[in-house]
Amino acid sequence: MILPFRSDFYQTPSTVIASFFLKKIVKGAAKVEFRERTLALDLVTTDTPPKRYTADVPLYGPISADKSTFKILGTKLEVSLAKADGTSWPVLRSDDAHTGEIFQIGRAATLK
Repeated sequence: MILPFRSDFYQTPSTVIASFFLKKIVKGAAKVEFRERTLALDLVTTDTPPKRYTADVPLYGPISADKSTFKILGTKLEVSLAKADGTSWPVLRSDDAHTGEIFQIGRAATLK
C-alpha cells in the first residue's frame, strides 16, 4: 500500500525515528497503534471537510511496542520505534525495495 503522504526515517542502534508528513493532524483524534511488525495509523485532519487517513504500515523489523512513542507536530507525525533486536534497517517498510544502503546514527560497537 502506498501512503498518500511522504515519509522518511533515520535510525540509531536502538531506535528508528520515522516521520509521516501530513499537515493539520487533529491531536485528540489521532490513533497510532504499535504492533510487533506493524504500525497502525488512523489520522484525521482539520481540513474542511476533514480528511481521514488510515493505514497499516508493515515494518522492516520487530519493535518493542510498549517502548515506542509518537508525537504530533505542525507538519508531521513523528514516531520513535524501539527496535526489538537492535538490527539495522535498510528500509522502514518491509514492502519497500532495498537500496543496499544502510544509514545508522550512533557509535558502532567495537569488536574485542
